[in-house]
Amino acid sequence: MSSTLVVGDLWTGLLALGAAIVLTASYVLADLLALLWRQYFSPLQRLRGPPSPSFLFGNLREMYNQENTGLLYDWDATYGSTYAYKGFFGGPRLQTMDLTAVAHILSHSDTYQKPDFVRDNLAAMGAGSESVLTTEGEVHRRQRSILGPAFTATNVKRLTPVFRDKASELRDVWIGLSSKDQSKPIDVLMWLSRATLDVIGIAGFGYRFNALSGQSDELANAYHLIFTTAKKLQLRTILETWIPLLRKFRIHSEVMDKAHHHLICIGLQLINERKTTINHVSARRCSDDERDYSELSPPEPDLLSVLVRSNMASFASQRLTTPEVLCQISTFLIAGYETSSSALTWCLYALASAPQCQNSLREAIRTIPLDSPTPDEDISKLEYLDWVVRETLRFHAPVTWTMRVAMEDDEIPVQQPFWDKYGELNWTIKIAKHDIITIPIQAINKSYSIWGQDAHIFRPERWKNPPESSKAIQGLYSNILTFLSGNRGCIGYRFALAEIKMFLFTLIRDLEFTVEPAVIIEKTFNVVARPVEKSRYNSGNKMPLFIRPIPSISASSSRTNDPNET
Repeated sequence: MSSTLVVGDLWTGLLALGAAIVLTASYVLADLLALLWRQYFSPLQRLRGPPSPSFLFGNLREMYNQENTGLLYDWDATYGSTYAYKGFFGGPRLQTMDLTAVAHILSHSDTYQKPDFVRDNLAAMGAGSESVLTTEGEVHRRQRSILGPAFTATNVKRLTPVFRDKASELRDVWIGLSSKDQSKPIDVLMWLSRATLDVIGIAGFGYRFNALSGQSDELANAYHLIFTTAKKLQLRTILETWIPLLRKFRIHSEVMDKAHHHLICIGLQLINERKTTINHVSARRCSDDERDYSELSPPEPDLLSVLVRSNMASFASQRLTTPEVLCQISTFLIAGYETSSSALTWCLYALASAPQCQNSLREAIRTIPLDSPTPDEDISKLEYLDWVVRETLRFHAPVTWTMRVAMEDDEIPVQQPFWDKYGELNWTIKIAKHDIITIPIQAINKSYSIWGQDAHIFRPERWKNPPESSKAIQGLYSNILTFLSGNRGCIGYRFALAEIKMFLFTLIRDLEFTVEPAVIIEKTFNVVARPVEKSRYNSGNKMPLFIRPIPSISASSSRTNDPNET
């Protein structure tokens, strides 16, 4: 009797398992067939474009390395500013450098949203599913409205001492390293990543990583792991991209899971500490019955105060939930240090490769005396420094492209009409719901048709009189697309600009940067563009530069331990 029951239970279990497998396979097959159907009948099939070397990967593998090969500039010359390349399973994807089309896409953020697989990947890397980086529609607008006050020009200016102190600390570290052995290059990427992590930790959240001083911090190690673990293009990646059900069965890294758990613990600790501080402030100002946390001025000029005050707000329209606050903390830690360190790394490389520009910048910087009573205001007036920053962000955009998916059928206007593969002239781009669109930020920033024949040359002087055609780029900053535009534009761009300028002012004043001519630096991509030595590709992301301290024209020593003297 008992053996019969056991056999019966076994068969029941096997039948249930078989049914689950069949049901799952049916869902997967249905999703795949729907995808192939949409792609086959997409109006993007009419567009000209490059041949596909692979049915599974399309042109994606060659696009991954496009910044090192100049692929997109070749495609632009061959097919014009609007064409379609092949994505997964041969599906056409729109790529356009037409500035009218780009402006239309970026200004209609409800119609053109980030694809869900992009949002899922960003969330998995630490941003979370409820951050301003991954939400859309009304949720995104509410979050951005709440976060806005943390990034005003006035608030960013109050953070200048943090930028100055960390830049001075980094300068002193490099002086110490170079004095030991000037024959060896220094990996400036590693040190800049540490410095900018310290900055966003203090300026944003009152958290001290102490990365520059060499102290080991588990949270810092977690972020280093996230950004140095590049994702490879594999069949599993393709299937997860287009079949959402398969993402439920991802194999999670134990190390990454531990890093995310640590992030949550630190985030909750920061939230609770700041709530206590705000409660103490409010108790001194008013009685319990009169408290309105949303109106309290933050005790510190940082992002965390804005987040926590919103979490404590009495009105739903002003409130962020605790999971939302945790996601914002993670997002801004990632965005606040990785993009800035990338921009600064590429800027130092550009200046090391163009010594005449570096010398001109140093001469401009040294017109400001170290004992200036208003150094921050003087820095903001340095025209050549401004040109260098603009040219760096044009020439080396940290994020080189962005993707969107059409949420409905649409017709995108264009500045330049284009011929399709059937010989018809088109004045709009017809788009169907679910079509994928790529906006090549870096390629637009370096387009020959916009910037002229020297578009691929680092030349800060171009900003004295930028070409008229560049004014058609409706970017958030300086007629470049680096910070995007519209309500998906980078909310922290003022923070990034102030930080970059202060670091350059401090470092270039007292240090000279050079690069070994035989070393070829290429770019790898894992959210941001990171440098790698071509001949040592497997050694990881590095930017080896030679650093030499140079005499200061001031009586004040550049080697002082007092960071306020710079």
